[in-house]
Amino acid sequence: MPKLLFYVGTGFCLFLALSAAAGVGSQLDGAPLGFVAVHGDAVGTGIASVLSILVALIAGLACAAIFVRMSALLAARNLFGAFLALLSVGAAIVSLVWTMLLQSRMLALVRHGFGWGGVGQLHFAAFLMLGFFVSLTLLALRPYFRVQASRVLSALVFFPFPLFCLILVQELFVSTSAAPLPVTTPASLVFFGIIAVLFFAIAIHCIRHRHMFLEMTNLRELLDSRAHRGARSLASVAFDS
Repeated sequence: MPKLLFYVGTGFCLFLALSAAAGVGSQLDGAPLGFVAVHGDAVGTGIASVLSILVALIAGLACAAIFVRMSALLAARNLFGAFLALLSVGAAIVSLVWTMLLQSRMLALVRHGFGWGGVGQLHFAAFLMLGFFVSLTLLALRPYFRVQASRVLSALVFFPFPLFCLILVQELFVSTSAAPLPVTTPASLVFFGIIAVLFFAIAIHCIRHRHMFLEMTNLRELLDSRAHRGARSLASVAFDS
């Protein structure tokens, strides 16, 4: 993995952790749920909103590169989990791009004095899809964190997916939102709080184990039993717990 991409991805993981923590704090103060250029039922119209969309796209791609590298390291031990993680990361990126395109369309409509109408409902669905696939990616990478990270981190990655399913159930049967973003509920507060802790822990994990992300690996050497003989073999680097 290129060093520049690794450090940029690690930095954006920390950035997402801080953003999620700030979002939880604002929701606790009574502010509506916000995501990039959409805050509750309002859409920004300035250059800051356009820059926010671009930063969100770059952050998503950089963090996806970190997850793809984790999937590659997981492939030698759990091939199904690695493929599931790759598919989830790809679907999350597609959902993020779709969401940002919808937000750019909403910005254009607001700038010309129109309401977003059905675009807001599409944004609501895209936002839920993004949350679903991000949660599924973390769950698919649980075998990697169980081997490489602490038990606390490997346990925390299990919670976003059931919490998000609870948010979906609440949106379907309890408090359906007409806004382009879900309503604030205790489940969503806990979800974003766990996401903040997870991305902060992932950034720390990447820095502590940067040799696994930067050094070249060979799948045949990882699977070959003879690779375990060397004290600094690739297998010991990739799967030393």
